[in-house]
Amino acid sequence: MYPTIDHPIIFHFLGGLLCFICFFGGAFFLLWYYLKHVQKPPVQFAVREDQKIILPLRLQAYERFVLFLERIHPSNLALRLNNPELTSAQLQSLLVRTVREEFEYNLSQQLYVSVHTWELIKNAKEEMVALINQASMKAGDEAMASDLVKTIFEIMVEKGKLPSELALDEIKTELQRNWQE
Repeated sequence: MYPTIDHPIIFHFLGGLLCFICFFGGAFFLLWYYLKHVQKPPVQFAVREDQKIILPLRLQAYERFVLFLERIHPSNLALRLNNPELTSAQLQSLLVRTVREEFEYNLSQQLYVSVHTWELIKNAKEEMVALINQASMKAGDEAMASDLVKTIFEIMVEKGKLPSELALDEIKTELQRNWQE
């Protein structure tokens, strides 16, 4: 009926070899899978770790630049520093010094904003200093501080949208653009 097997030892050997290959092949595959997927963090995870560090710094930079631009806006600056006892020249000196000090205080934050935004912020500072100097020349050195403030507001109205407002808009746009990434 059934043929007799003359060499059973060969079949035992082949069966053992097949079990050996399956066992160690499976173990090798599991080890390979573990080393490839479990031990090495995915690239996206590494990016998230960097973002955990950089995102708060960038947000702080945006906040500080918003505060800077608001503080050097003519309406805020003139009203905050206006002293009726000062002359126009004294107030001019105080205003220009304050703008420059505010700028220098926030100088290191340029690392966290785009080059375009940084240029707008620098331009806003320079334009504010120019506006103060222009208003001082128009008002005269012997005029009172209130005359300088009035002249600053007149020039501000003539100019329309100020560079500090443009820079503020760009910061908001950049923040929204970066938040969506």
